[in-house]
Amino acid sequence: MNPKQLKQDALGTLKGRWLVGLSISIIYFLIFALAASRMSFDQGDIDSMVRFAGLNMVVTIVLAPVTVGRTIAYLRFTRGESAGIGTLFEGFSSFRRAFRTIAAYAIVTVLVYVGSFLILPALYFYLAYRLVPYILVDRPELSFWQVLGESRRMMKGHKRELIMLYLSFIGWGILALLSTVGVIFLTPYFDTTMAHFYERLKPTRQSSVEG
Repeated sequence: MNPKQLKQDALGTLKGRWLVGLSISIIYFLIFALAASRMSFDQGDIDSMVRFAGLNMVVTIVLAPVTVGRTIAYLRFTRGESAGIGTLFEGFSSFRRAFRTIAAYAIVTVLVYVGSFLILPALYFYLAYRLVPYILVDRPELSFWQVLGESRRMMKGHKRELIMLYLSFIGWGILALLSTVGVIFLTPYFDTTMAHFYERLKPTRQSSVEG
C-alpha cells in the first residue's frame, strides 16, 4: 500500500470539504481540551493517582463516542457521502453504540498502557487495534470483543504498512507542532488518509455509513 497514493486520494477527497473537516477538527480538540484539562497527578499521592484514574475513565467515556463520530465523518467523506458538525456526536446515538465504543476503547487503552512499560508490546497493541473505530462504525452487529478481534485480523500483515504511513507524516507533524493551528489543519488530512487506509483493507460489504 503506497502512502503517497493514500495521501493523494485523501487530498482529492477533501476538495470542497476542508471547511467542514476543519470545523470538526476544531470542535473535537475543544472537547478534548475541556475533558483533559484536569488530567494530572502527583506520583507520591495515592489519592491524586486515584482521582487521575477516575478522570481518565471520564475522558474515555466522553471522548470515545466523539472519536467514533469523527471517524464516521471522514468515512463518509471518503465514500462520497455528506457529513457535518453534528456527525461528531453520532457516537451517542444509542446506548448500545456508546457502550460498545467505550468498552472497546477502555480495553485498548489498558492494553497500550500496560504494554507501555515495554515499548514493543505497546506498539503492537496500538497497531493491532488501530482499526477499532472504523469497525465500530461499519460493523454494528459485532460485540466490542469481536470488534477487537476483527481489527487484529485486518491488521495482520499490514502493521508495517501503517508504520510507513505514519512515518510519511513526520514532516507535517513537526510543522503542526509549531502551532495549534497546524495541528487543526493536519488532522483532517491525516484522518482522511487513515480512512482510505481502512477502505483498502476492509471487506467489500458496506456501501454507506450508518448514522
